[in-house]
Amino acid sequence: MGIPDPCGPDPGYVQIAAMYLKHLQFGVNYTNKDGLRAATLSGYATAIGILFILRGFNPPVVTSDLNNEGACIISNCKKEEDIAIQRLPLNNKIFAELQRSAENSKSPDSEKHILFDVTCMGRIIGPRVSEYAQTSPTKIDYHVYPSGKTVIKAFTANDFVFLDKSGHIIDSKSLTDASKNVVAKVKCTWRIQKNRRNGQAITLSADVEHPKICPVRAALRLVLRARRCGQPDDCPVACYKLRGKLTYLTGKRIAALFREAVKKEFPNTPKDELARYSAHSLRVWACVLLDEAGMTPEFIMSRLRWMGNSFRMYLRDTGLIQDKHRDILRAASQEIIDLINANTMAHQILEDTGVTIVEPDEEMGDYIDDMD
Repeated sequence: MGIPDPCGPDPGYVQIAAMYLKHLQFGVNYTNKDGLRAATLSGYATAIGILFILRGFNPPVVTSDLNNEGACIISNCKKEEDIAIQRLPLNNKIFAELQRSAENSKSPDSEKHILFDVTCMGRIIGPRVSEYAQTSPTKIDYHVYPSGKTVIKAFTANDFVFLDKSGHIIDSKSLTDASKNVVAKVKCTWRIQKNRRNGQAITLSADVEHPKICPVRAALRLVLRARRCGQPDDCPVACYKLRGKLTYLTGKRIAALFREAVKKEFPNTPKDELARYSAHSLRVWACVLLDEAGMTPEFIMSRLRWMGNSFRMYLRDTGLIQDKHRDILRAASQEIIDLINANTMAHQILEDTGVTIVEPDEEMGDYIDDMD
């Protein structure tokens, strides 16, 4: 299918271009896989647009205008790709490997310690990548408002308020390593969010039974570590010193360290499956954990800060879900087995007493008796 000459008589160029893109979407790409990626489609759309502009026509596909049919197709294709990729969640074994790796690192202020602390919190709050990591190890990511106002995307020390057992706020400047025995809760505030619920706060309780992976202690370690690195309290806490220079945890490094842990625990993981672990796996895991625990959609949406039901695309067919599905049907399954055993026993009794069991004649067809 080719693009028609825009100088031709048919004025429906937008619809024609949209049909062309839809056709391309189901083509075969250079890696011999069915379907082209959204980025490729966008490239084709740009090339088509240049052709039209050179001939004095408006481009039929404007990717920034989602009311444009071609742009809508590209946008939908991108959404399908995001769903198809389906980042894999972390699990308990991977988490334990992250802890072991952190413990074996030379410095308590290493990136592996930071990642472990972030994971301790992340399995509870399900952070988006931008809320704790940067895109560059040397630069801070900011959101710029239309007015020109800038705001740091990631958590800073000022976003954490620690409380004692009585619910009293602990003076932030008085925090030390010994404070781990005093802090009972931490209130986390999101200054800016993707869902625009800026200023939302969620409080976490200390896990006194499992102090090594307690999210409150992890938050405390992040704050104290950042201060040791000379980081101001109004700058991102997920930072460390690398060869004497302040360095930020990045999404790229998080993905690499997650995959490193996966390979340690599951060495036979296929390459394409390994690629499905990324920094976003932490948010997916937080959602999966609540689903496995049988929490309601409203609880998941509230605690992990979703505005709608999009969290459902994060749910996974995990081993715990599989076992729970089996166990839910345990009573029904037992009833079926009891009936099967009863039928078997009844037949055995009849056979033992010499009673002949006559099976119906399937070749007889419908038999109608006058007395019916």
